[in-house]
Amino acid sequence: MTDGAGKPPPRSGRSDLRLRVVSSLVMIPAAAATVFAGGPAFQLGVALVCGLMAWEWGSLVAAQPGRVVARSLVFAVSALSLGWMLLRGPYEGVAAAVVGALAIIVLGRVTKLPSAPWLAVAIISIAMPAIAILWLRDGAPLGLETLIWALATVVLTDIGAYAAGRAIGGPKLMPSVSPSKTWAGLAGGVAAAVAGALVAASLVDGANPWILAPIAALLAVVAQIGDLMESAVKRVFRVKDSSRLIPGHGGVLDRVDGQVAVLPLVALLVHLTGRSVLQW
Repeated sequence: MTDGAGKPPPRSGRSDLRLRVVSSLVMIPAAAATVFAGGPAFQLGVALVCGLMAWEWGSLVAAQPGRVVARSLVFAVSALSLGWMLLRGPYEGVAAAVVGALAIIVLGRVTKLPSAPWLAVAIISIAMPAIAILWLRDGAPLGLETLIWALATVVLTDIGAYAAGRAIGGPKLMPSVSPSKTWAGLAGGVAAAVAGALVAASLVDGANPWILAPIAALLAVVAQIGDLMESAVKRVFRVKDSSRLIPGHGGVLDRVDGQVAVLPLVALLVHLTGRSVLQW
C-alpha cells in the first residue's frame, strides 16, 4: 500500500514493536542455548557474531569499492585475536588485538588506506568483548552465572529504557547523538537492571544485594553509554542502522552495543578482584 505521494506509508510504532518482539523471541533462546552449552558451540556462536560485526563495520566505514578490503582486515585481525586467546589466554588475545589495531593504523599511513583509524576502532570493539565473554564463560570464578547476569543486565536495561522512554518521554538525553533517547529511558533502564540484580541476589548463594544493585546500576549506565557511542558512530557515517539483518532491531552492532561496553568491564572487575561480582 502507498500513500498519496506514491510512497509506502511509514511503519507504525506498533508494527515496529511487533517486529522487535518476534526477533527477540528468536534471538534470546538461541543465545541462551549457546551460553549454556559452552565449549565449541559457544565459541562458534561468538565467532559468528564477531564475523557479522566485522561485516557491518566494513559497511559503515568504507565506501563500496573498499568494503571487501575493510571487512577482510577487520575480520582477519579479530579472528586472529580470538584464536590467540583460545590457544594462549586472554592476555595474549588482548595483546594481539591491540597490536593488530596499531598495525592497521600504520598500514593506513603507508598505503593511504581510507578509514584506517576506524578499522582499528572496529577491531578493538569486536575483539575486547569477545575475549571477555569467552573468558567469563570458561575461565572466571562462577563464570556461567556471572556471564548470564551480565548479559541479562544489559537486556533488562534495554527493555526498561525502551519501555520508560516510550511511556514517559520527556527531556532528551543527548538529542544531537540519539534523538529518541530520554532521561526517563535512562532511569527506566537503571531501574530494570537493579530489579534484575535483586532477583539474582536472591538466587545466587553469597550474593549481596546491597553491593550487586549499585553495580547493576553502574552497568546500566555503561550500557547506555555504549549505545550512545554506537549512535555517534552512525551519525558520523550518516546511517540509521548498522544493517538490516535483524527485523525491528537493525543490525548486530545495534543489538550488542551495550554488551560491547559492559562485558569488558565485568571481565576486568572479576580479573582484578579474583572473585565474581556475584560474590562481593
